[in-house]
Order: sequence, then C-alpha cells, then structure tokens
Amino acid sequence: MAEDRVAVERILDAVRHRAGLTVAGQVPLVGGMVADVRRLDLADGRTVVCKAAFGEQARLDIEATMVRHLHDAHPRIVPEVIYADPELLLQTFMPGVHLTGAAATSLGEELAILHGRHADAFGFDGPTLNGWFLLPNGWSSAWVPFFRDRRLRHCADAAVANGTLNAGFRARVERLCEQLGDRLTEPAAPTLLHGDLWSANILADGNKITGLLDPSVVYGHPELDLSHVVGQPYADAVFESYRRFHPIEKDFFEVRAPVYQVYTAIMHVLYFGRRYEHWLDETLTRSGV
Repeated sequence: MAEDRVAVERILDAVRHRAGLTVAGQVPLVGGMVADVRRLDLADGRTVVCKAAFGEQARLDIEATMVRHLHDAHPRIVPEVIYADPELLLQTFMPGVHLTGAAATSLGEELAILHGRHADAFGFDGPTLNGWFLLPNGWSSAWVPFFRDRRLRHCADAAVANGTLNAGFRARVERLCEQLGDRLTEPAAPTLLHGDLWSANILADGNKITGLLDPSVVYGHPELDLSHVVGQPYADAVFESYRRFHPIEKDFFEVRAPVYQVYTAIMHVLYFGRRYEHWLDETLTRSGV
C-alpha cells in the first residue's frame, strides 16, 4: 500500500505544480489501460478527471488534442480539457454510468449531431491514438485507401511485430485490403468520427447520453462509428434514432459493417493477444476472406 500512496502523491504533486491546482480529495476511477485515472475534487469547488502516465512513452497531449477537437464539435457531451502535457491530462468530469439500452435513442441523436461536422479531406492533422497505440494520419482525398493503409495494414503489421497476430491472419487481412475498393464505399463528405465507440466509452444517465470519452478521432466514413454499434443489444434503437437525421446506406449491415469490425478485432488482438483471434476470424469470414 505504501507504493500506492507514493504513486498517488506523485500524481497530486504534478497537478499542483504543473497545472497550478490544489486537490481537496481524490477517488480512483475504472480505467487504467493507458493511464492512472482519478476523479479529483479541487479546492476551488470543481470536479475533474485526471489521467496520469509518466515516462517517455506518455502521449496524453495527443489524447488532449483529440478531446479538444471533439469538444469543439459537441461540447455538451464531450469533456473540456483543463490542462494537458504528455504525462498529465485534466478534463471536466462527466456524470453518468456506462451505456445501457435505456439511452440508445439518445445515442443515435448525439451521434448524428457529431456526424454533422465535416472536413475537406480524410484523416486528421497529426497523429492520433487508439488507446495507447499511435495512429498515423495526414490528409487524403479518398477514404478507402486511407482506411486500408493507415488503419488495417498499419495495425495488422503492428500486431505481427508484437507477436500477437500470426502470418495466416495477416495474409487474410491483406487479401481483404486488396479487395477493399469493392467492399467499401466513399462517403458523401469526410465526417468527424469518435472512432472508438464501444459502450465503456459512452456515459448515460437514465435515458440521456451524458458523455463520450476516450476518442480515436478521425475524419472518415460514418459507418466506422456505426459498426461499433452493430451486434449490440441496443443497436436497433440507436439506428432508428440516427436515421431520423442521416441515412444509413444500403448493404451496410451485411457487407461493410463486418469489414470495419475487422479493424476493431485487429486492435483487440494487438492489445489483448490471441484470445481475440476467434473474433478476428469471424469478422474476416463475414468479410469474405
């Protein structure tokens, strides 16, 4: 326990000296794959969320860039960044619990608002993150080659390099990449995406969404975000609500959602190892390779 107290004091000391804030109380929060996560009650009465990750590999400043961009598009449900450097991120506390079916209609509405923000090209200005993993971006005139090279191939190669993805699966991913122009469509416009829209990154209070957390921001096809919802028990209500604002193109569920889910499955293999190979196998099979 002494080591834990030392670790907590290091975080509180960083908050005091770097951000110039005095902490009156703190409570650890669920999370921690990327950083230590705590709710801090500040002496000035504010409640904030603190993420801390010390060391040369810390990239919380990149996370802050993504959160700021998403907050600018939808400030009501995206935290505001209060302070950020590579090792320390402070943002406003968003109330609520992880998404339940009661808030599914609200999620469709809020996602539709987010998807109302567009850019002139696909990608992002600088690198972004999925969890701790660094993603290359830059700008592209077309979505399909961007998604192929800077998401599917890049992440599959990284999973091979760290020993979690075997050569057989990598070959199947490559076959999919070679056929991607026949599988995916180009969107009407580059759309702002959350990019990692699984239920633990969505907060709700009753039937209302209160927070979208931990993004992996990119301007791309809305179907990437929608693919995270496919298969969830609350999916039908989300899509019914979303369709009131934006159409969902024909054959998305049968043809393109499995392709986007290959990317999500690769990321799970990259993070958590071969216990997720069965999911990658399933998504590749449904994608026709």
